[in-house]
Amino acid sequence: MERINFKVLLIIILVLGAVVGWRVVGGKILPQKSEYFQKLGIKKEQVRTINLSSGGKSVELKKEGEVWKIKGKKAKETEVNELLAVLFPQNPPEVVAKTSSRHSQMGVDEAGAIKIKLNGEKEIWLGKSTGGGNYLRFPGADEVWLAKGSGYSPTVEFSSWADKTIISLDTSKLKKIDWRSPPRIRVYEKKDNPPIAAALAPLTADEVVEDQRPAGYSQAPKATLEIEWEGGSEKLEFFVGKDKYLVKRNSDGQEFLISPQTAKKFLDL
Repeated sequence: MERINFKVLLIIILVLGAVVGWRVVGGKILPQKSEYFQKLGIKKEQVRTINLSSGGKSVELKKEGEVWKIKGKKAKETEVNELLAVLFPQNPPEVVAKTSSRHSQMGVDEAGAIKIKLNGEKEIWLGKSTGGGNYLRFPGADEVWLAKGSGYSPTVEFSSWADKTIISLDTSKLKKIDWRSPPRIRVYEKKDNPPIAAALAPLTADEVVEDQRPAGYSQAPKATLEIEWEGGSEKLEFFVGKDKYLVKRNSDGQEFLISPQTAKKFLDL
């Protein structure tokens, strides 16, 4: 009996020793959560809205499903990802200043910073970009953090965030292009290898119409393009303007402005 009690006691001591050892040694080996991420208080995958403001202007990005949008229009995915990479870097940012003396120089003061709100509540200020990355500061705190990287300089302009890609066609999956500019009609099959297909891979606008269609464009389209490819289709309408042409993408109603030089590829067929 005494032997059994001794064995039990020995096991308990070993278990307790293992627990204490894990806390002491393991705590030093395992990385502690960065203070920066603790202050930020949100994970990248939890971000659904991003509001950026500076100098009285602001823009808001919203994630609808898996697509980022601005004013209901598709936003540049690469631009959004670049901003998120600065706010949520792989290597936690380091404190590079602990007083307010260099806030203006680093662009993280009230006047110079781009103020960013995540999900309408978590706020951080983005300062100047440097050769080593970007300066960041939490409002109300003096510490300035450096998110290491190539440096990033976002704006609060709609045009900088809106995706100017009208359509990007994989010509290998093309099935048919139906072109109409009354009274002329052209129908191209994949086997025809139509030159117009190259202009759709991709077709990029000069501007995205932000709110309402500008004045001065024809009411009826000058030409229409219906494109079919494996797994999808799209219809584009081209409207004549004084200096530029307007293109309407029918799948989502989004409108774009393109140059006369670009429009000629679709009008003079």
